Amino acid sequence: MDIWAIWLDAILRLLGFLSSEVGLGLGFAIVAATLLLRTAILPISWSAAYRGSVRQRKMLRLQPELQAIRDRYGRDPQAYMQRVSALYRKHGIAVFDGKSLVGGLAQTPLFLGMYHALQGVGDGVRFLWVSSLSKPDLWLAVIAGLTTALAMAVSPDVSEQMRLFIIVVPAVVATFAALKFCSALAVYWAASNCYSAAQTVALRFVVERRIRAGTLKI
Repeated sequence: MDIWAIWLDAILRLLGFLSSEVGLGLGFAIVAATLLLRTAILPISWSAAYRGSVRQRKMLRLQPELQAIRDRYGRDPQAYMQRVSALYRKHGIAVFDGKSLVGGLAQTPLFLGMYHALQGVGDGVRFLWVSSLSKPDLWLAVIAGLTTALAMAVSPDVSEQMRLFIIVVPAVVATFAALKFCSALAVYWAASNCYSAAQTVALRFVVERRIRAGTLKI
């Protein structure tokens, strides 16, 4: 048995344990499994999100200087990149943050594992008002979209010009995607989005507290 099959089997066993042994039922088992697995990878996701938040805050603060460089050297790509690179080095910003990228990619197996595992469960299983978790549901799709918007809206590191676009587009995409897939996936997306929103709020609190304390320079 390969590693991927072992991972999918572990997810299904966890869902079965929470659903039958703990007595949550499949719907709440999906919620509980999502929270448990997201917490298990929290050291990785938190580190990546923290680095990304600090980088984004620094980038937003440097926008006037970057615009000035763009205005002056925009027609000379080589000189422009030299000035931008020098500005980044001055403020301790890496042009390419490999650690944050690796941290983000490390979370991919959880998403893909839940995606594949949940497509084969829930046939005829009720959850709240949903008659079968194996079929799409309009209201669960709307909830998936709204929680996606929530996860995007709590981010403090998005410029005001981009905020509406960043919130609306992913929410609409999530809603239509949830209408195409089973309700079990919509439950997972909603739970994961709520976890992401809570993590972002906690991260914002930590970053702002460190800035006020002087232990983090932006």
